[in-house]
Amino acid sequence: MAEVCTELQSQNSMYNSPQPNTLPLEIIEHIISFIRLKASCQATLWACTLVSRAWYSASIRFLYEKPYLSGGNFDQFVSTICPSKNAHIRTSPLATLVRHLDMGGLVHNSSRSLTARLLGRLKGNLEAFVAPQVSFAVNSFAALCKCTKLRYLNLSLISASISNKSLFQTLKSLIQLEILFFPRSSNKDLDAASELYTWPPRLKALHIACSIDDQFIFYQLHSAPKTLSTLSIQHCPQLRASSINFALTKLGSNLENLAIRHPLPQISRGTLNYVLEYCPYLIALRISADYITDEIFTRIPPSHPLRTLDLECSPSADSEVNITPNAIFHAIDQELLPNLRRVRVSARLAWDSTLLLRSDAIDLSELLETMELETPLNMPSGVWFNLPD
Repeated sequence: MAEVCTELQSQNSMYNSPQPNTLPLEIIEHIISFIRLKASCQATLWACTLVSRAWYSASIRFLYEKPYLSGGNFDQFVSTICPSKNAHIRTSPLATLVRHLDMGGLVHNSSRSLTARLLGRLKGNLEAFVAPQVSFAVNSFAALCKCTKLRYLNLSLISASISNKSLFQTLKSLIQLEILFFPRSSNKDLDAASELYTWPPRLKALHIACSIDDQFIFYQLHSAPKTLSTLSIQHCPQLRASSINFALTKLGSNLENLAIRHPLPQISRGTLNYVLEYCPYLIALRISADYITDEIFTRIPPSHPLRTLDLECSPSADSEVNITPNAIFHAIDQELLPNLRRVRVSARLAWDSTLLLRSDAIDLSELLETMELETPLNMPSGVWFNLPD
């Protein structure tokens, strides 16, 4: 009898002992939100899922929201997201958690059919996609056009030649797309001049390169939506200055960020001197000095809002390519660039090669710093000589 009482007392003390406190799910999620979504933190997020069911529920979303894929983990990722080739037979609940799919680091790890299958499984919530170099082709467009929540699309790594017509047929359904990187190789559509393509209505940033030609600029780019505020043109061997200037006359009033970078072999020195005049609301300009002269700083509307100026220089530039710090200084002195705060130049422009040039650059830097003190824009001010080309 005494043994029975002792056992009952032991059980009661066990039931009455205080249970370990558990954090609310919202608190755990807030803690995990401080873990940065980068490759080195994937192991940390995975470890959090092993703590308890509550920690698993809070961590799993962050782990799969932006997976970092490589040749070492890609097969496991595919088997998790696509446990069966037939989605109607077996689906993965984790597929709905993926928001960003970056396959840019993969070369021969995937296949074209597998890329299309992944896009098909992730179409419901995918917001950003970076296409792989090899395993993306025309058959992937059918799955891509169903990713209607995409806001970021990067096709710049694709090695296959893509038809612009096929691309724009896909873009029709991506009505939330804001940032687009064009493929580096595309087929020239014979009817591009007669058929006007439809751009995503919310497009904010467009990056074009390589195979884009004058015909595309003249007949298609001018119809880009007014929401377009960032334009980047780089490595387009077929483009001439006339087409770029035409595009800027049509789109320039909406642009806030513009980059025109080498190599553009069809464009000669001084042919882009009207860039700031065509783009009266530009805040940041990155341009190769190969295509401009000091005259660009006289072709400026009064009180232009430009804040950042990056001057690149190609390796093939000759001695005539020479943008001087004095030209920028005088433009500021004449109140043409009252908001300019940061000037970064390529080392190839040799602003520190002679005592006179270096003195002029120092004067410009001091002027920019003084302007920031008098009218703060809360940004670093001065001149930097180490801009990477």
